Amino acid sequence: MAAIRCTPVRPGTRLTSTRGDRGMSTGFEPQLRDVVTAPERRAEYLADGRWDDAHISRRLSEAAARYPDKVAVVDLEGSRSHTYAQLDADATKVAGNLRQAGFQRGDVATVQLPNWYETVAIDLGILRAGGVLNPVLPIYRYHELHHVLNAGNVIVLFTPDIYRDFDHAALAASLREEVGSLNHTVVVPDPTADPGEFRDWLDEAPAGDDEVDLEASDVSELIFTSGTEAAPKAVMHTEQTANFSARAAATSLGLTDSDIVWMPSPIGHSTGFNYGVRLAVYHGLSLVLQDQWDPAVATRLIESHRCSYAVAATTFVSDLTAQADADGSDLSSLRLFGSGGATVPPEVVESAEQVGMNVLRLYGSTEVLVATWNRPHSPAVKRQNTDGCVLDGLEVKVVGEDGAPTVGIEGEILVRGPNTCVGFFDDLERVASTFDDDGWVRSGDLGVIDADGYLTVVGRKKEIIIRGGLNIAPREIEEMLLQLPAVEQVAVVGLPDDRLGEIACACVVTPDDDLTLDALVSYMKSLGAAAYKLPERFVRVESIPMTLTGKVQKFELVRSIQEGSL
Repeated sequence: MAAIRCTPVRPGTRLTSTRGDRGMSTGFEPQLRDVVTAPERRAEYLADGRWDDAHISRRLSEAAARYPDKVAVVDLEGSRSHTYAQLDADATKVAGNLRQAGFQRGDVATVQLPNWYETVAIDLGILRAGGVLNPVLPIYRYHELHHVLNAGNVIVLFTPDIYRDFDHAALAASLREEVGSLNHTVVVPDPTADPGEFRDWLDEAPAGDDEVDLEASDVSELIFTSGTEAAPKAVMHTEQTANFSARAAATSLGLTDSDIVWMPSPIGHSTGFNYGVRLAVYHGLSLVLQDQWDPAVATRLIESHRCSYAVAATTFVSDLTAQADADGSDLSSLRLFGSGGATVPPEVVESAEQVGMNVLRLYGSTEVLVATWNRPHSPAVKRQNTDGCVLDGLEVKVVGEDGAPTVGIEGEILVRGPNTCVGFFDDLERVASTFDDDGWVRSGDLGVIDADGYLTVVGRKKEIIIRGGLNIAPREIEEMLLQLPAVEQVAVVGLPDDRLGEIACACVVTPDDDLTLDALVSYMKSLGAAAYKLPERFVRVESIPMTLTGKVQKFELVRSIQEGSL
């Protein structure tokens, strides 16, 4: 039986693969390992049941055995549904095809696909093959994807053909020539155009393929942060850390097997995958996927499927509330709507409640997943004004400059528990700067814990811009713009935005009186930057304010812009 087929990667073609002349797996499993958890802490988590040997692949098989005909995934705006029996079988076929192509336990596979059923089957198939899943956003372009593939030592890339007018297949072909580890690219056709093509590839899987020994302690997710540093961090999670988070969310929120998950967040992101796909499969719930954001489609999906749980950024909440206000949609089934990643103003929570949604603010990160979450029974004043209390089974504290825990006083947020990542791939220096000797993760975020144990995030030590729930590293934009001859100096700052939370503003020192925002944006596009990173405001400045030691005072720029002096 042939491995993944090799055909031209052009619109309308069949599933494609790269040449196999670079050899098979590079097998770098020893590098993808837990470099954080102390032996005594591991023993503690195993002894008290916070970690176990459950692998998501096994949970999928168990769900398929218990209720084979239960709907597992709904996609394409509600027009397709797939049972747990079908999902289980398809994940096995994906795994078989991967193994036949030389994919081995510990290899990394990047999945850059939309919120389709095919994506879910591929994600779970990679994990069933013993691989490490690296989900990335479909909006990534050359600049971001090249870094991920190289830094992650990726073996296989799954990508769309043409998606939202962008030729992903052509990009994959060019990257295939540049990334030494990349043995295969698989171009997945648009299921609305030719759903049978993916099915044909699945059916090429070898029958009776031997299963891989799966260990819950293996690294199974390699997730790059969406810009918290100029070079995104490659965060490693195991089945144990990720599955604990899925269990903690369910028990803390009171999820039952009758709950319906609605996921508008991209499953090519930690939030969408772990709190959509993983959580649903782990607990045997039905998952309703929404691909391209349209609040009118969202209200229809929620109403028709009686969706009860979701996690999404503030923008989704605001748009959904406005849509329900306009058309009178019944959103009362949505009793657990977790929202975070950007500021969630109290008025947004209150307005959502008026149209029937129960919005529960939360706090988390790629490194620790969700750490605090408001509960359905939390008082209204807490739901509207705080980011919740700690999830069952983990620890959160706020410390002052002296490292001592504080209550009611602003300090840095630290998190410890069976939910935290097990390190950063190939970056022990970052591990040392992020984890203290007792296993606490230094978040770099500032917060206050009140007397009732509720956390409120008040700021960030880092100068990250959070636009619609996605992180933008100002330094990355600055480094791009400084390549433009007309830009002498630049500082990128975040400005408040009613809908997106924040937008990027480029403050530029330039001798060119004709320089415009359009010119900056066009230049960044030419470098392959993703659309969400593009500046949305341009301010011409005579100089960049700095301290005597040369540190840029971005707060001065923000204040001047808000006061109208710039």
